[in-house]
Amino acid sequence: MSLSAPQKEIVVALIELYDKKRSLVKSKEIAARTGRDEGTVRNIMPVLRAIGLVEAIPGPRGGYIPTNKAYESFNVPKSSRSLSVPIYTKRGEKTEVTVTDILFKSVFSPDFCQAILKVIGNISRFDINEEIVIGPTPSGRMIIEGKIAGRDDLHGEILLDVITLISIPKVKVNEVMSKRIVSIPSDAPLKAAAEVLYREMIRAAPVIENGKVVGMITSSDISRCVSEGRTHITTREAATRKPVLIGMDDDILQSMEKMQRSSIGRLVVVDSEEKPVGIITRTDILLRILKPFEMIETRGAEELLYPKQV
Repeated sequence: MSLSAPQKEIVVALIELYDKKRSLVKSKEIAARTGRDEGTVRNIMPVLRAIGLVEAIPGPRGGYIPTNKAYESFNVPKSSRSLSVPIYTKRGEKTEVTVTDILFKSVFSPDFCQAILKVIGNISRFDINEEIVIGPTPSGRMIIEGKIAGRDDLHGEILLDVITLISIPKVKVNEVMSKRIVSIPSDAPLKAAAEVLYREMIRAAPVIENGKVVGMITSSDISRCVSEGRTHITTREAATRKPVLIGMDDDILQSMEKMQRSSIGRLVVVDSEEKPVGIITRTDILLRILKPFEMIETRGAEELLYPKQV
């Protein structure tokens, strides 16, 4: 590939600007960095795009981004802030393709939201209209579910119609957990455990012995023991599930991962000495994720009731 000096200068400037701001680069920014006229930059861009070094997004909010080929051609290492986020199939299978950058190109559209995914790996394995899941991203901890609308194998890009976009708050477990612990002594009879679960309207409770969690008793455990005629055993004898614990200073993302791996909906929260201090459930996490929506809804109601005087 043979480029003129102005073309090389513009590509390098684009890479440097993009790595610094991590968003679309305007032609006037490139012109300012290279000391060239903005019209010259715009005239050169179609050529650079034709040979696969630049991607252009049209419109007033548009601009330019360098392609993977641009980085490779100029031996410029990508910024350490570049993403390396896994892509999963709809069935939850992790693929060998990773996302290095995400650019939302139509987030303000009332009809749909699209994103351009810059990726590394063989994207020919993906089909148009196939649904995939990306995330969580390191910054913002976004998880994106979408349908593939287009694919550019040459430039390593996927055009995604976004179906779902959520962000996992960066908060500790002790900020979300319930400090009220409904527990059952390990030597309590099975009937007592059943009464506790029924009275509290819960499906499971930690089994405690000498201040430590030694098991989890579930409504399924109780039903199984009753069906087997084993109604005179202790709670610890009936409990089959090994307790899954989470530290109070751990991140809620870790608790979500543990729940998913263990196929359970609640974890016992423990302190540094592994003594129980609370319970965190899927509902607790969901309510925390929905907190910004609640704030917006409340503020919207206030503005309707008490409109600002002009």
